Amino acid sequence: MSETVDAAGKLDVIVVGNGVLGLTVGVQYARAHPDARVAILGKPARQYGATPAAGAMLGAFGEVTAHLLASEHGRKKHALAVRAQRLWPEWIDSLEADGDGSEHIRTSDDTVVLLNTVGHTALDDANFAAVLTALKEANAPHEEIEVSSVDWIDPDPNSRPLRALHIEGEGSVDSGVLLRSLERSFRQAGGVVIAADATEIRTRDGRTEGVVTDAGDFLPAGHVVVAAGARSQRLISTVPGLEHRIPRVYDGVGVSALIDTWDGSGPPTVLRTSNRAFACGLHLVPRPGGSVYIGATNAVCLEPRGGASIEEVVFLFNCAIHQLHRSLNGSEVRKVQVGSRPASIDGFPLIGGTSVEGLWMLSGTYRDGLHLSPIIARHVVSLMSGGPGLPEFAEFAPERDLISAWSREEVLEDVVRHTMATGYEFPWRLPLEWPHMMETFLRGPFAELADRLSDTYTPPADLMTAIMFSKPEDQEELIRYYRNVYLEWH
Repeated sequence: MSETVDAAGKLDVIVVGNGVLGLTVGVQYARAHPDARVAILGKPARQYGATPAAGAMLGAFGEVTAHLLASEHGRKKHALAVRAQRLWPEWIDSLEADGDGSEHIRTSDDTVVLLNTVGHTALDDANFAAVLTALKEANAPHEEIEVSSVDWIDPDPNSRPLRALHIEGEGSVDSGVLLRSLERSFRQAGGVVIAADATEIRTRDGRTEGVVTDAGDFLPAGHVVVAAGARSQRLISTVPGLEHRIPRVYDGVGVSALIDTWDGSGPPTVLRTSNRAFACGLHLVPRPGGSVYIGATNAVCLEPRGGASIEEVVFLFNCAIHQLHRSLNGSEVRKVQVGSRPASIDGFPLIGGTSVEGLWMLSGTYRDGLHLSPIIARHVVSLMSGGPGLPEFAEFAPERDLISAWSREEVLEDVVRHTMATGYEFPWRLPLEWPHMMETFLRGPFAELADRLSDTYTPPADLMTAIMFSKPEDQEELIRYYRNVYLEWH
């Protein structure tokens, strides 16, 4: 094994991960410490990254669900999203100031949330109402508008929207332009980009020494920031003593697509439904040059998966054609994209320092990493610089017992509703009495699974589904994991 950086030797900071979170921390730290030697580690392809496939909605309110608002931790997470939204205008301006003006990060300023005839009635109605409640409580600018006034849409009448909610100031960015802008600003701030992946974190006597790359090189550094998305788990598992102190991170695999519309048109706003079917709802995001982004599916996986299935792509396109615009059927597919969102085992972020001096973690953000990136970076850079950070992140520190935000009964109700919503959106055609029977019969197996896994912890609904269809040996391993986590913290 060789020790390499360059002739200057040891780095001050290595950020492992070249997605939006890693780059944002890199930019903010390099700007705050112009004399520091900061490197970002990651290959250009960003395999298994979340950012390349992201629609990049800045969705503080559109992402709200009744389930989220039903828990204290969920409300705290939402409050962070609202704070992050306020940071984006200035953050975008600072990044674009480093460019030549040829590319613009923002793609839209507002969002229209649609409540349509597709999906599970109780789930969709509750989530649409939750978005409205959150907007009113925050006194955020919004207006419920006539569906006929929503620009551009032409859905199948069987999938038509019933209500529409215009959210002012909740727009979107182009994730590709954002990545390029962040990397440019990072280099201009004196940062170094190393095209390699980390395979191991080296520590000694409770302190970080650096990382080992996939080429076998050792890169020494005073601080190591793990911002490797769903791959963060593999790195953290190389550090002795942390396996049961930091909640596990799994892959939330999402499929999206870039489409060149049939006539080069697109909506002036983000169009989306509220969250349903274990996912972030159907959404269409305007992009420049007559293209739109359509997303996104979601499936939490116990093992990484790098490709999109035919079923996922067909499902996504059918949703967009029927629920948003029938003429999308004649549009050209520019690109099908797959990303892995970092989904923690308890459903909440892992942000901040660890008991290993100089080791920091930014993961578990699931669908919120891009939107939260400016405020997460502000918090972590403050901590790394000896500051207090932001107190709102205290309960989402990486080293913690698993958060039990909802009762087992609440999780079981959620998993059954989202499972049924997946069928309705597909759309299935069943005898009228079957859905009620299925809701009754689904509850039993999921309740039995939850009881087998742990007396103390209950996985979130989307992870529960992944576990239900996993191998018996994987379930047995999770039973041991939950037991060991409990012993570690109690």
